Amino acid sequence: MSIYSGKCDLCDHISGMGGWFNKDGKPVKIGDPDTHVYYSDELLDFIAFKKATGGVIYQHKHLKVDIFNQDLIAEKCPQFKIIEHVEKVKDKRLKQGYREDINYTYEYFGKEYSLKEINKQGVYITVEIRFNTLLDLIPYYPHIVSMANCQGGKQTIYISNESFVESEYEKHLQHGWESGLVTHYRRELQDHYREVVLRYFNPQGREAIEEVCFDENHQAHTKFKIDPNFPIQWDWESKERKLCWCLPKMIDDTTIEITEADYNTLSKHSAKIVYIKYKEYPLYLK
Repeated sequence: MSIYSGKCDLCDHISGMGGWFNKDGKPVKIGDPDTHVYYSDELLDFIAFKKATGGVIYQHKHLKVDIFNQDLIAEKCPQFKIIEHVEKVKDKRLKQGYREDINYTYEYFGKEYSLKEINKQGVYITVEIRFNTLLDLIPYYPHIVSMANCQGGKQTIYISNESFVESEYEKHLQHGWESGLVTHYRRELQDHYREVVLRYFNPQGREAIEEVCFDENHQAHTKFKIDPNFPIQWDWESKERKLCWCLPKMIDDTTIEITEADYNTLSKHSAKIVYIKYKEYPLYLK
């Protein structure tokens, strides 16, 4: 069970995706007769999870429908449709002698509802949580994986809207009990943030300023491997920094890509960029 919630949560789901190791850091497979305790490395697990999910996980949100959010709901829920009803009402104040009143009904999973009827049950939409670095994902470690589709190396993961720790705390308050466990689990997560930042997010001595030339695919290659934990920037001292609208995007370890608009803006299709060189991190087995 996870140290961040006491349950099998997202952290547990990710563990081992980057491979298993014995206590000495040697790669092993589950079922190895000589291995009794299995360890994994958090960064390797994260890299494998990001690759499998494309850097996105999902949540289901339960909403009441109103005139302000109905378009968003229709966008986020394919089973929800807005049906517009236009009624002509006599109105002598207007030149044409009538006005148009617009009302709505809603179709949800093939059945039509009035606003009052559909809000008796509400509507579920799907929202995306996009993550790029390990720090983006850590806040969701204590969330329960509510649904998972894992096939052919690809994963579609839905997590709970609240962490298990916080939802249980709220339930306990409702029943007259203020649990002290929530403080323990919050502290575990906070301490882990500090560990991860100190391990992986110190760029000192690894900064690189390099002039690159972009090809017809709007891509360029760097001399050194790029650390994906840090964004790639335009050189603040160069004129290109003032001309370009978007930051370069990392494609692989040594390949970056820019938008077509920025490519067409650059003189000679070259520019100075600033990035952090990648370094090999030691295993942190847990």
